[in-house]
Parts: sequence; structure tokens; C-alpha cells
Amino acid sequence: MKRISPVLLVCCILFSTNIFAQNISRDGKLLRGEKWQRFQPTEKADFYVATNGNDNWSGTLPDPNSDNTDGPFASLNRAQKAVRELKEVVYSPKDAPIEKRWIGSPHELGKGRDILVLVRNGFYSLQEPLIFKPEDGGERIETNLPTGAFEYHKLKDNYVTYAAYPGEKPVISGGVPVTNWKKKGDIWIAQYDADTAAMLIVNGKKQVLARTPNMGYFVPPAISEKTDELYFNPSEVKNWTEMDHNRVIMLLRWHTGINSIIKVDEKSGVVSLRSPQEGVVIVPPRYYIENVKALLDSAGEWYFDKVRNELSYIPSKEVDSPNDILTSVPVINQLVEVKGTLEKPVRNLRFYGLTFEGVTTGNSAISFSFAHACELVASEVRSCNGAGVKINPGCYQPRILDNHFETIEQGVIHCVGAGNPCDGREIIRETQISYNKIYDCGGINIYAAHTLMTTISHNYITKTRGRYAIDVGGWSNQEEAVDGGYLVEYNHLDDVQKDADDSGAIKTAGLTFNSIVRKNLIHNVHAGFFNDNVGFWFDNMSSGWTTEENIFYNLEQGEMKLCAALIEDNVYRNNFNIESPVSAPEIIIEGDPVFEESNLKVLAASQTSSGKIVAGSVITISADVFNSGSTGIAPVQLYVDGKIYEEKFLPVVTNNSQKVEFEVRIYDEGEHYFAVGATPYKTIQVEGEKPAVVYTNLNCSTNRILNGELIEVNALAVNLTSEPQKMLSSLYLNNSKEKSITVHLNGGESREVKFEIQPKPGEYTLRIENSAVQNISVLEAKEVDISKEKIYQYCSAKAKPYKIEADKKNNRFKITAGGSDFFHAEDSYAAAYVKGIKGDFVATVKINEFGNRTHEWFRSGLFVRNDISKSFDVQPGSKGSVLVFATPGRAGIEYDEFANGCMHKASSENLPENSETPIYLKIVRHGNSFSGYISLDGENWIVERHTTNIPGIAETVDLGLAAGGPDKNQYWVEFTDWKIEIGK
Repeated sequence: MKRISPVLLVCCILFSTNIFAQNISRDGKLLRGEKWQRFQPTEKADFYVATNGNDNWSGTLPDPNSDNTDGPFASLNRAQKAVRELKEVVYSPKDAPIEKRWIGSPHELGKGRDILVLVRNGFYSLQEPLIFKPEDGGERIETNLPTGAFEYHKLKDNYVTYAAYPGEKPVISGGVPVTNWKKKGDIWIAQYDADTAAMLIVNGKKQVLARTPNMGYFVPPAISEKTDELYFNPSEVKNWTEMDHNRVIMLLRWHTGINSIIKVDEKSGVVSLRSPQEGVVIVPPRYYIENVKALLDSAGEWYFDKVRNELSYIPSKEVDSPNDILTSVPVINQLVEVKGTLEKPVRNLRFYGLTFEGVTTGNSAISFSFAHACELVASEVRSCNGAGVKINPGCYQPRILDNHFETIEQGVIHCVGAGNPCDGREIIRETQISYNKIYDCGGINIYAAHTLMTTISHNYITKTRGRYAIDVGGWSNQEEAVDGGYLVEYNHLDDVQKDADDSGAIKTAGLTFNSIVRKNLIHNVHAGFFNDNVGFWFDNMSSGWTTEENIFYNLEQGEMKLCAALIEDNVYRNNFNIESPVSAPEIIIEGDPVFEESNLKVLAASQTSSGKIVAGSVITISADVFNSGSTGIAPVQLYVDGKIYEEKFLPVVTNNSQKVEFEVRIYDEGEHYFAVGATPYKTIQVEGEKPAVVYTNLNCSTNRILNGELIEVNALAVNLTSEPQKMLSSLYLNNSKEKSITVHLNGGESREVKFEIQPKPGEYTLRIENSAVQNISVLEAKEVDISKEKIYQYCSAKAKPYKIEADKKNNRFKITAGGSDFFHAEDSYAAAYVKGIKGDFVATVKINEFGNRTHEWFRSGLFVRNDISKSFDVQPGSKGSVLVFATPGRAGIEYDEFANGCMHKASSENLPENSETPIYLKIVRHGNSFSGYISLDGENWIVERHTTNIPGIAETVDLGLAAGGPDKNQYWVEFTDWKIEIGK
């Protein structure tokens, strides 16, 4: 007999295990040694549920038998009862251990199996939620299989699964079917005997409650000073009949206001609201009116007449009659509740391939509490006025995978635990929310806070109507809070933030650890109306988050912002805002990029007459990179002389090309060859002496200034030798030496070389030794005589009442104003200003004094705007806004980054503690960009901020002194020594 080697024996065992896994249907899952697998559809089940079933039958047949004496159950409740009864039969206690040193587990059961309920096609209307308790789920059993240590046995999870019958799509609904529709003109009428109708669902689609305007929003022509009034434009609002149950839906800053009209004055254009509405006098509300019968005028709209108990509906043109389709009205606020306890969770309960629809507000369609290894997979949740899925405290390894969510109004998937749980069993751990597709949903689409090891990956989210697509972290947490281990990756967010304001497509908040947001694709992010919407947002108290390798494009506003968070406390790296791709990205992002490089080009800045490249000159190497794999970011290598010289991360959407470019300097004479990735090499010839030191990365603080202003110039000096170097480094203007400093460099060392110059008016080329060259312009300056200028005054609607004392002769200006905020669209300010400031200028002023106990965010300073008299009251104001400001404790700059009439971009910092007035401000225009400076002594500028080029800025602007409050209270500030110099 041949002896079998141990290696061969192991191989045989592994092979047999694989055959077993592939050919024998799984029953349960070993806790260790087996990976999770999704349920595989099968027609063989323990119980069946069908609309033609009977709860008095056995439920063990998929169809009624020939004599109609047995068949499937009719209800899910009956199936639930049958599962409990079967569990009593198939589960039994574990055997006593043979090994006396056995330790074992606390699980009492030793035998069991999976139980399957298949639900046939049809509409299942629930009158009350299905509640699943611990006795309804699967169980964890302790087998007799050894673990390899005599003290333990292997644990195994068995499941209870409710799944759609293969190829069928059963609908579990909280709606009551509506029948017997009758046509009256273009409107269909049906009797509905109830006190209310929260929603009408037609073939699974939520219909539109009668409204005006039919699409979009109205904007009031003016802001009322009363919080229970709303102005309207002629013909927008009328004194319609039967308005008792009308609703006014208002999009306000950070929230949606829901109110109703009690009176319409068509002559004055004012409606009176039932109750005061927070926010209407701070920001201009966009609004629409609904639930008025007279507004029923478009296909897809409906109305419920409470007096007549009638539903009215206008179907789409392709529908001959609502009687031919399924219409229903939801009557409950939850469909499924999986509810365990601290001591006994619901285990291993699965829902596969089912459709859930139609719940009213106040709850979620599906919820899990104290549920372990429960799953919602390959299902659909749609048309819900409440939330979609809620994962509550006490859940362990919940899986929400590969589902379709549509028209969910109050958040789609929310996973929120206790910030400081009293018992470890309350903690939500190891949640997986992946491969879901979310369409046209309101609220926060995916939200997770106060959880551990939550994965949100490979989801597709589009057409959001809430403030965030993905929101992770609890911003009010403390150091000891449970909030960490988030992994947010490979999500695809498209066409998001349409009605949002002051938001990010993905947002983080709070203190965390081991939390990563990476490899997500975010595009088509809509602009905010009041505040800015960005691709990514570090919000309140964000600390410990790493955000990397994300791709953005088609952002109407910014890429990233911070609020009450510091970039120093987080990591933001290798994220890219790219041009819109030619080919659209895939829906679900899965896998890695696969790059194919081509079209290698080598261009040199300096060449000899023979075509050779001068040693040390800049060489640009470029190539086209095509991505045949998944959308993502991957490194591209530049090879010089056969070795990797440099590597760049390149973001490329699938089936698109992008150009990559490198810059190098070759100092050694002779033949050199280049390649990018897999391109063929290209060869060049270099000649000339190798310099000992080269100067790279030349940078000027500005390229155009007024006479008397400073320019800061710096470059990086690099020692190319292994020997110490001592040299005179000089700054050249028009090839004439302007300034020199002595620089010491050790072998191979790099060091910044910096100069400050104040050149006379003229045009210059500028370089530091052998660096590249930049051009600068210095303009003659002419001082404006403030005492002879007409001083205009203006106050925005939100900053009133106000008072401006303008003493031109003594150059003293005192501004008293209130307001809600001198930022974003609130635009609360009063200003004293001059007109006609053309071209480049420098303006300075001294804040002489603030009033007693002035608010720390009473922004006061030098204000530039195309037209200061056009503030953002109910519509976007004048473009081209820049404010260099100080408050009693803070200073910085803010500006209209996106040319949409309000100042979204801000950069400021605290002044030194216990700083006092005077505070000196300076603003400098150079082309279409600005610089701001703040000083406490008028000589040393301790704060310096710069804008980008501002789109929409006019050549001739208004320039003035302005101030605005943040809290509706009045404060005052006194300015003196206002000075303006204009470039000739």
C-alpha cells in the first residue's frame, strides 16, 4: 500500500472541501472558517405565502393543490407562526461534552437547520407592522465538530429567510388598495372612507400632491419683518376655495419649514401663516403650496377631499383608467420591525428579493434593534413618507446589500447608536451598507453615527433631495464616545444636493479613530441657494478623519470646506477635481483602474543649434493614459534611464483618457531615455556643464502691484553635489541684480531662498539665479481724496435699523447695524462707500473702536462689490464681493468665489488673545484677485489672506466701509484713517 504524503493529504482535503461547498447546498454557516455568502434562490422551501393561499392550509406547497384542500399560506403572519412551530421541532439542546475539560460556549442549542419562507408574486397589504422577535430568527448552535482545541466546539449560524419566489416580485405594502375609479372630465374620482390620506401610490410610484408651482419654487419679492407673513408675486397665490388643509413647504437655511396659510390678501400680495416660521426673515425662502383642490391641474397629481371622502387623481396619458393599475393609500408608518432585547437579540433573520412600499411619516419602513447578523439583500424599498431602513442600538453585523431605494422622504439608511452606551451590548458594530442604488430620496440618504467598524461602500446615490448623500460621525460626541472605524469607499454620487444648502455630498463630523473616506466618485453637485454646497465637508468637530483618493467633477461650487474643524486635525490628500469625462462612469464602482499609456512626448525649454538639450533646462514629458478598468486613481511612473524617476497619482474615469505630465531637469551630458508607464522609450542628447546648485519652484506673492507695495519672491535652492556649497544667491529684475543673500548648503541639501522687494513702477522679468522666469507689473499710484468724494450709504433689508455717521473732513465713519450674518446669502450689512474705483488699488483703514460687548462675529471692514447697493435680499445680489474684516476677536477675508451674488468662501483666524483696538486693515486688488492684511500696529501685518481670481468682478467697483451683525442685535464700529490709492 502506497503511503500518502501529508502535503497530498492536505490538498485532497481542500479539494474535497471545495467540491462540498460548490455542489452541496449550504445549511447555515460556521462562525469561523467560512466567509459570508448571500442566499441563493431556490424553489424548495419550508413554507410558501401566496395571494391565492389560505392560512388554514399547511403552507408547504407553492400552489394550491388540485382539489383546493392544501397549498400556501395567505399571510406573512401565518408563515411567521409556522416558523416558530418548526423551530421547536428542528432545534434541540446540545449534547453533554465528552471531554471533561470542555469549556464550550454559552449557546444552549446543538442541532438545527435553516428555515426558508418563499413569498409568491402579488400585493400584500399590511394593516399593522410585522414584528419579528428573538423566537422568529435563526439561531447560533454549538456543533460537535472540534475546533482543534479540546476545550471548544465549532459554532454554526442557522438562518430564517423570507425571500421572493425565484423570478417573482412580491410587494409588501402599508397601503390599502383603492378601486372603483370614475372619470369626471380629466379627473378620476374614487371614494375613500378615511379621515386622511397621506400619500397616493400608483404602480409603486409615489404621486404628487396637488401643488403650485408644479415644478420648482416661488421666491417672495420681499422679506417681511413679521415671521408669520409671506409676500408673493401677482398671480402666484390666490384666495382659492377649500384651503382648510393647505400646506406651505419652505426651503430655509438648514431646515424645511412646513406651515399653512390662514389668509390671502391678493391686493397687497401678502399671505398670513398659521404660526410664526423660524428663519423667514433671515433668508429668502423658496416655497411651494400644496394640498389645495384648485391646484389639481397636472398629470400625476392627486388630492383628498376630507369632506366628501373623495380621492381625485389625474393619471398620465398612457393610462386609460386607474382601475387597470394598482393604486393604494398607505395607512401605517412601519412595515417590518426586527426587535430583540439586550439579553436576547434576534439572530440570523434574512429578507431577500422582497419589495416594501408605502409607509406614512413617523417611523421607518424597516427597523432593526438588538439584531445580530440580520440582512436585507436584493430587495426594493420605495414610496415612503418616513425613513427607509433604521439600524438601532444593539445591532451586530447587520447587512444592507444590493437593494434599490426610491422616493424615500426622511432618510434612506440610518445607522445611529448611543453616543455613550451603558452596556457594550448596545453598541452597533460591523455594519455593512454596500452595493445599494438610491434614487430621488430626501433627508440624509446614508447616515451613520455612534457606531464601530461601519462600512459604506460601492453604493450609487443620485438625485438627492436632502442635505447630505452620505453623513458619518456624531458631531456632538466626546472623547469617550463610541464613534470609529468608518470605511466609506467606492461610492458613486451623481446629481446630488439639488435642494440642499450649506452641505457636502459626503460629510464627516466629530471625533473619531481609524476612519477613512476614500476612492469615492462625486460629480454634478448642485450649488446652494443661500450657502455653498461642496463635494466633501469636514463639519463640526471633525478630527481623526482621513480623506484620500476621491474624484470630483462638475462641482457648481467648491471641492472641500471646513466648519468648526481644522485641516490639521484630519488628513486630506490625493483628491482630484477633474474635467468632465467624455464617457460616463459606471453605476457601481468595483475594482481598480487599468491604465494603458500612449503618445509619449518630450519637449525641452532650451536646446542647442544642433538640437541637443542644454544641461539643467526644464524638460516636459507627457503621455495619454487610457483607463480600461474601473474608475479610480492609480500611480503612473516616469522612467528615466531605466529607473523610476517620479510617480504621480492620476484620476481617470473608466473608458476615458487623461494626459499626465512630468517636468525634469537632466544635468549630466550624454544620452538619456524616457518612458511613461508602458510606452516605448524616447531618447535625448544633453550637453553642457552641470551646475552645482539649481533654483526651482520660483514663486511670487503677486504678479501685479501698486507702487510702494511689497512683493515676496522665493525659490528652492538645490545642491546637486555631495560637497557643501556656499554661494551668493541673487534676485534679478530685467537681468539686473536687485538683491543678494549668502546661502550655505550641505551636500544634497535643499533650502528656500526668499526676498522681499519694492520695485518702482514698470514691467519686469524676475528670476533667482538660474530659475525659471516670471513677469511682474508695478503701477503708478494716485491717492483718492476721501474728503472730496461723494459718500454713498446703503443698508441691506436684514441689517435694519441702521445708522451711519460719515465725517469726511475728519475721516471718521461710525456704522451701527444689526443683521443675521454678513456672510453667505444673509448679506446683512450697512455700508458707507465710494463709486467708480477702477483697476488695481490699495485701500487701508483703522478700526478705531467697537461698541461695548460687541458680538465676536460682528464683521467690520473694507468691502468691495460691483454694486454695494444690491444685496442678497430675496434673490442673489451683485457679483464681485470681497470683504477684508475684523471682529473684536477674529480677522480674515471672505468673497464671492462662484459669482452667484453671495460670499461663500471665507478664511479667518483668531486674533491674539486679549487683542484690543485699534485694528488696521488693508485690501489690495491685483487684476481679478485680492489680498487682505490685518495688523495691530499698522506696520506688522500679522494676518494675510488671498482670494482666487473672482469670476464676475467688474473693472470698476464700489469700495467702502461695511459692518453687519450675526444675531439680529445692533452693534457699532468706528473707522478712521480711510485711504485709497488707485493704479494709473
